[in-house]
Amino acid sequence: MAAKTPGGPQAEKYVHEKCASDHMESLDTNGDGKADIQRVLDGSGHELCRIVDLDHDGKPDMYEFFDGSGAIRRREFCYDESGAVNAIELYQAGKLTQREYDIGGQRRIDTWDWFDVNAPVDAKTGRPAHPTRRERDTRGNGRVDQWWSWDGDKITIAVDRTGDGKPDPDATIVLAGPAAAAAAANPDAANPDNRSAAPDAGAPAAATPTGSVPAAASSSSSSGSNGGTP
Repeated sequence: MAAKTPGGPQAEKYVHEKCASDHMESLDTNGDGKADIQRVLDGSGHELCRIVDLDHDGKPDMYEFFDGSGAIRRREFCYDESGAVNAIELYQAGKLTQREYDIGGQRRIDTWDWFDVNAPVDAKTGRPAHPTRRERDTRGNGRVDQWWSWDGDKITIAVDRTGDGKPDPDATIVLAGPAAAAAAANPDAANPDNRSAAPDAGAPAAATPTGSVPAAASSSSSSGSNGGTP
C-alpha cells in the first residue's frame, strides 16, 4: 500500500529486513545472564547486522545493518511493547538520508523524512538536527496531507484540508523558534486539525524523530561509522 502524493506514492507498509544466520555472537552488556546484543557475522567474521535489546526486557528494540565497509546502512526501531518495527532509518556511506515511521500507532508508515547528508550532525545522536523535508499522512487514509520544509530553523508546513491530495493555498503554517523545535521533535504538535493519533500511540513522538540510541548498546550507535567490524 502506498500513500498518494503529488510527488509520487510513498510506501506505507513496513518491510522488516531479516537479521539471522548460522554465525551469531551474543553479548551480555549488563551482566544479567541474558544476551542484549546479538551480532550476525559472515564467514570471515565481519558483522552483517545486529539485534539489540536496549531496555533489557528480552525483546528486540533495534536492528542495525552494515554495508561491506562496516558503515551503518539501515536501522529499524521497535518503540513499544509489541516488538513490531515502527521506525526505519536509511543511510548512505554511514550518513542518514531518510527516515520513515509510524506516529499514529496503526502499524503502517505515516511520516517520511529526508535529510541532507552534508548537514552538520549532533554530537550525541550522530544525526542532523532536523530533516530538510517531511511528508505526513495524518488522517491514516492513504493520502499525504502535509508537506514540511525547513529553512534554517524555520518550518513551513503546507496542508491539504480538502482531501484532493494537493496543498491548499490558504492552509500553510510557518513555525519558528521554540514552536519549530517542538514540532520537529513531535510532528503532532503542528497538526492543524488535531486529527492524528495522540503522541503516545505507537512510537513515542519525541523519541522517534530525534531520540538518540544509547551508546552503550552499540558501538556504532553514536556515529554510525564503526560498526560491522569483527
